[in-house]
Amino acid sequence: MKEKQKQSCQNKCEKHCEEHDKKDCSCQHEDGQCTCNQDKANEYLEMAKRLQAEFENYRKRTFFEIKKAKEDGEIGVIEAFLPCLDTFKVAKQSITDEKVLQGVEMIEHNILQALEKLGVQKIQSVGQNYDPNLHNAIAVMCDEKKPNDIILDEYQAGYKYNDRVIRYSKVIVNKKED
Repeated sequence: MKEKQKQSCQNKCEKHCEEHDKKDCSCQHEDGQCTCNQDKANEYLEMAKRLQAEFENYRKRTFFEIKKAKEDGEIGVIEAFLPCLDTFKVAKQSITDEKVLQGVEMIEHNILQALEKLGVQKIQSVGQNYDPNLHNAIAVMCDEKKPNDIILDEYQAGYKYNDRVIRYSKVIVNKKED
């Protein structure tokens, strides 16, 4: 009887292998069950492909997270220096000695150049059109000689880091009375 079952199982295996066009198909016969080694190999291959895709997604996600953390850290340091740059504007207004003023302007220029190398740009404001994506209007004045929505004065400079605004310019905007 066992021999008959084994023969029947082998016939099923051969039929199974032919149906799936598996040339190197070999089967194991245990307890009247036929398991195809090729099916197991395909199952492991699919599992390996899934794991490889998951790892690739993990690698991309980790790269993005590291890049964002680095950028956030750089922005934190830059934001700490921005109040120092603001003091240059106040200091230059109070300096009367021309040589001291030139020295302060040179230091300010060097700091701005160093920040530009890091990707920081000062937002242009005075004489520009008001843009709520770059500027924060803190006051409105009326100058009939200038067009509407032109920035008349800058109270505090704004800065961008790699096209991301890290501080908006605080400005005074022209609005003509209607």
